[in-house]
Amino acid sequence: MPNPKVGLALGSGAARGLANLGVLQVFQEEKIPIDIITGTSAGAIVGCLYAAGSDLYVLASMVEELDWNDLTSWTLQRRGLVSSEKLYNMLRVLTRELKFEDLQIPAAVIATDLQRGEEVVLDSGPVADAVRASLSIPGVFVPVEQDGRLLVDGALVNRVPGNVCRKMGAEVVIAVDVGYAPLRTNIRNLPDVIIQTIDILSRQASLQQNIEADVLIVPDLGNVTLTQLNRSAEVIEKGRQAALQSLDVIRDKLASYDPRDARGREIS
Repeated sequence: MPNPKVGLALGSGAARGLANLGVLQVFQEEKIPIDIITGTSAGAIVGCLYAAGSDLYVLASMVEELDWNDLTSWTLQRRGLVSSEKLYNMLRVLTRELKFEDLQIPAAVIATDLQRGEEVVLDSGPVADAVRASLSIPGVFVPVEQDGRLLVDGALVNRVPGNVCRKMGAEVVIAVDVGYAPLRTNIRNLPDVIIQTIDILSRQASLQQNIEADVLIVPDLGNVTLTQLNRSAEVIEKGRQAALQSLDVIRDKLASYDPRDARGREIS
């Protein structure tokens, strides 16, 4: 019986989303196959860089040296307070300006159509452009204009896109949900207000969405906030620990897969 096609869905979560990097490190070390990868926001960054063939350990070392000033800058544009131009330029370098069609692993990322309130699956064209759209928190980052649409953070519509993995042909879906940071009590400025508001709305929306996954990995990130890049080493390690704890379940799922069980499965 042929091996099942494995899809990996990486969830959003800003700094918490770096746990996705630890999960992928373990999968690579333990030779867990990944045939399809999807991601939202932080998960889009990690997933696409992995699909582009980036060295996961070099990425981890690089992230540990970053802070938000390396990635963003204030802007006076009408549609956002913060420019993601620095981050975009870094993404272009890290992805070597590849298109989705050039990736080693089929991949897709999730964004939100700001004008229609709809999910947009981006799986063609420049990878850096799509990832930039997927992480553009509305009101904070300037929306990304693409094909007549204004695209913003995909976490508004699909935090952990396991269902997209399934639609792309995955027979076994592994999903990583980094959960939510504790709500902040120290709201200091407008970006804090916007980020907290988006976080609350995302929590409510997630109550209506069941994560489609055969195996769900939930790293224990405790009180790590969305903006604490300074805790990246800790977050990556938590991702590693969660992945290690899930290995037996994953291997059992792959070994026991029967394609007859998937017949008639509803794709949501």
